[in-house]
Amino acid sequence: MVVGSIVMPKYADPNTIYTPKDIQTDMLSEYGVNLTYMQAWRAKEKALKFLRGHPADSYSRLPSYLYILKKSYPRSVVKLYKTEDDCFLYVFVALSTSIEGWEHYRPVIIVDGTFLKSAYRGIMLIANTMDAADRNESILKATSTVYTGMPHYACMWHIWINVRSKFKKGHLKLSELYSATARSYTLDEFNERMSKIEEIDTRVKAYLYDSSYHRWSRVHATVNRTWTMTSNIVESLNAVTKDARELPVRTSTDYIHTVIDGVKRFIVWLQNKRYSCGQF
Repeated sequence: MVVGSIVMPKYADPNTIYTPKDIQTDMLSEYGVNLTYMQAWRAKEKALKFLRGHPADSYSRLPSYLYILKKSYPRSVVKLYKTEDDCFLYVFVALSTSIEGWEHYRPVIIVDGTFLKSAYRGIMLIANTMDAADRNESILKATSTVYTGMPHYACMWHIWINVRSKFKKGHLKLSELYSATARSYTLDEFNERMSKIEEIDTRVKAYLYDSSYHRWSRVHATVNRTWTMTSNIVESLNAVTKDARELPVRTSTDYIHTVIDGVKRFIVWLQNKRYSCGQF
């Protein structure tokens, strides 16, 4: 318990990597206390519990947080869904500022999922505009159910990653050729480039055909994708929220609700009206 309270400040920033071995070393050098690895591991777990609370308790704090979120951002869409036995199922948040800005965006929504790594796991889905969605079957199923009749497209980069992992032949030649094929503006250009792909590896052409041309090829798209061919913007957001995925669900919402000042990240706690910079 005492060691946990001593090392707790080390875990204030989720970016920090501070292992039980580090705890052993520091406790010996600074306090002359020789801990076993298991004692150090337990101290780390205690520190994380002090700092972030129990993962299960985190879910019970969600309703009050969502209430304050909706009060702070009127006209937002905030929904908490539970199972029949009153267990957490999922939460949906669309802030009013994003909703109001939709009229200024390109009419393409990008959806991508990333795994949460806290005690109860889960998936965080992020929707954004500017680019296009990953070819993920679960996302395709969800969008086809919720948005019936809406076309679903694939990120050309993810298609290429799949090609590269499945087929080992001619990567250097295929990389630029595939990109040019996906971005083709005319059928003649597309067909000519697909013929060249077939010359390099017939399996790749078959795979691209099975992936459905309209999902990754600009010229075959049933809507105007303009230059929206990849899901780069969502990948960038996933990178920014990487550390939040390690946290309990309620704590992660605080971490995601941040302000960037230069290279520094400050957290805004809506519930207790505090800001981690200490200025207010």
